[in-house]
Amino acid sequence: MIEKITNTLTPLQVTEKINEGIDALAETHNKLYQGVNLETKFADEITSAGSVYAWLNARKTAGNFKGINVGDYFYVNMSAGTIAGYSLTAQTFKCRIIGINTYSKCGDTVIGDMFYIKSDQCIDTPIKWNPNDNNNGTGTQNNPWLASAAYAILNGVNNYAKGYNNVYHGAKGGNGIISLLPSALRNVMKQKRMLLDNRYSASGLLTCSSGWGWGDGGKLWLPNEIEVYGCGIRSDRGLTSGYWFPEAGLSIQFPWFANNCSNRVSTKSDGSRCTWWLSSAASHDSAGVCGVYGSGDAGGIAATDAASCLPLCFCI
Repeated sequence: MIEKITNTLTPLQVTEKINEGIDALAETHNKLYQGVNLETKFADEITSAGSVYAWLNARKTAGNFKGINVGDYFYVNMSAGTIAGYSLTAQTFKCRIIGINTYSKCGDTVIGDMFYIKSDQCIDTPIKWNPNDNNNGTGTQNNPWLASAAYAILNGVNNYAKGYNNVYHGAKGGNGIISLLPSALRNVMKQKRMLLDNRYSASGLLTCSSGWGWGDGGKLWLPNEIEVYGCGIRSDRGLTSGYWFPEAGLSIQFPWFANNCSNRVSTKSDGSRCTWWLSSAASHDSAGVCGVYGSGDAGGIAATDAASCLPLCFCI
């Protein structure tokens, strides 16, 4: 290609063409890449694969990421249904790649290649993170996220249990929101392997971590605060307890959220901005949970907040 250009253009024209290319790249960088619709860009490949989900899984398995970039997106339909007492309407989500191979080769068991995906929209019906304002775990599950109602409702598990002082955590998640998603997507979803903090004591409520462990965060999960903001802001810094910050031991900001605050903002299907939950318990507090406000800033929110929403986050 370079030879063709040099054979047909003068040196000055070649320089001008190169500068035009540099300017175009710089303009794209300055505006920050906002992605393309993969279902349009790779329509023929996706038709052959049977679904965009199967195609992404096949591409990942083959180690072929050519032409797929952070910020690219596709669409997921959720059916209407009632989950754990919440009535959910049918909804279509613009699901965006927020990281590619972000944690490959890490983990207690090796984390493989992975597309990390989050919907731009949240589920329209707000869902409480816990039935009580408590961000501790329980004697059954000492990690706050895995003991939460949000985790149970997303993934269809029953983790409804008493924590300290007989306060209930979790939910009877029934079939879970995951059951309302296309079977072709469910077939290729992977667990998100995570470094999880422990926050439970039988003798009193804790306000920061008391330990850590590896665990599966669910096929439907929420980012922790570091994965969105790049650092702990409201989440468990843990130093006052004499314990290190477990989430910081592995987590990294997903590329989609770097250098552009606007990418943190999620909306409902009508386009209105909404607060959305994260998986991190708030620091120096036994009642609050981290979230992202509709204005994009980091929130510390009561676990029973009735206005905060859940996005769809999953791995392929």
